[in-house]
Amino acid sequence: MQGFFLDRRWSYALALGALAMTITGCGAPSAIPASTQATSALAALPATLIPATALPMATAARSSTTAPSPTPAPAPTLEATTATPQLSQIDPLLAEDLQRTLDLLVADGTIPGAVLSVDIPGHEPWHGASGFADMQRTQPMEPATEVRIASISKVFTAVVVLQLLEEGRLSLDTPLSTWYPQIVPNTDRITVRNLLQHTTGLYDYLEDKHFLSELFQAPTYVWPPAELVAYAAVRPSAFQPGAKGAWDYSSTNYVILGMIVEQVTGNTLAHEMRQRIFVPLGLEHTFFPPDDTVQGAAARGYRQLVDQTNISLSFAFATANLVSTTDDVRRFGVALFGGKLLKPETMEQMFAFKNGKGQYNMPMLEYGLGVMRNQLEPSAGAPGQVHKAARTVLGHTGGFGGFRSALWHEPESGITIALGMNQGATDPNILATHVFTAIYNHE
Repeated sequence: MQGFFLDRRWSYALALGALAMTITGCGAPSAIPASTQATSALAALPATLIPATALPMATAARSSTTAPSPTPAPAPTLEATTATPQLSQIDPLLAEDLQRTLDLLVADGTIPGAVLSVDIPGHEPWHGASGFADMQRTQPMEPATEVRIASISKVFTAVVVLQLLEEGRLSLDTPLSTWYPQIVPNTDRITVRNLLQHTTGLYDYLEDKHFLSELFQAPTYVWPPAELVAYAAVRPSAFQPGAKGAWDYSSTNYVILGMIVEQVTGNTLAHEMRQRIFVPLGLEHTFFPPDDTVQGAAARGYRQLVDQTNISLSFAFATANLVSTTDDVRRFGVALFGGKLLKPETMEQMFAFKNGKGQYNMPMLEYGLGVMRNQLEPSAGAPGQVHKAARTVLGHTGGFGGFRSALWHEPESGITIALGMNQGATDPNILATHVFTAIYNHE
């Protein structure tokens, strides 16, 4: 799912890569006034790269230093049961720098809008947005705008599976044949661990051109999960399950995991996510379509200039179907990596990483049980403020049907960020890298 609709041949995707390579110059762009203390890598972008006509988009939605006000939760949240320490607002200069980073990202109109949530330990979360939730510019992108989080959904599914492990209702070594003996080849050899870690060798149904053709020809069709898996079952496996050193990302694995959750619990995966994650954490702007109807202001997603929003998210069951705000995704990340959702021994299992073979433009990618480990190379800042060491982060990226997303947590500092963009043909780690660099340069 991570690579779905991501075609780096598009010229504007290349332009974004070039953008990341050209931000080492001096001087802030004249079109966007910069604080004399601002050190954002993107603040050095030449003004000639920012069309004057793009400025209304770049400044359409400003930052908010406080989270959107949620409606009361139906049950006590995990956060509410723990004493909250006194938090201070982040440095106003950093807030200004983060907002400028978003504004420059959308300045040329290639990316309609972007939204970001940042959590720095000891400080109140920062939320910002820029651009528009639609290309017609009738709805500004705001911190509370909901976006499709794509394959970050896999982390949610993994948490549910690992909670069932803690409850003794399954084990990592339980074979798939326990529940579905004939759904794909080698069910007696494919284990829950293999599914979580992408070591099954199963073909990724989202790489099937016939499936993609049907998907767009019948955008309202509700896909049964077993029908999705059937596209993979007729294709040869890349390798034998659990083969030494073998790894290949496949969304088929997570569709099957969602089906297993429903078999084990007797409930829908939507119900289990809601009761185990959404409600306890107070994620009131996170939805599981098509079981849930998305409430509130949601962005539209684009591939180049093509609107790809009108499509049933049943096609991404358990693997990439969630809709959320970046504030909710950030809160989920803080809870997960803060040990509020899984026991320490389970987290150790989750962090058993395999080499990710450099997939998705991440040379240092590793994959655990539903979570990525990656290194974000630093981007350049103001003279004398370049952080040369790459930072190790945990989380996940996502992309499909007009959206790109990222959730990254840095264990060393405790910083967590969540971001979303409603343009499918870009790399979310470009923005993530600039965000971390801005934060480091204000340390």
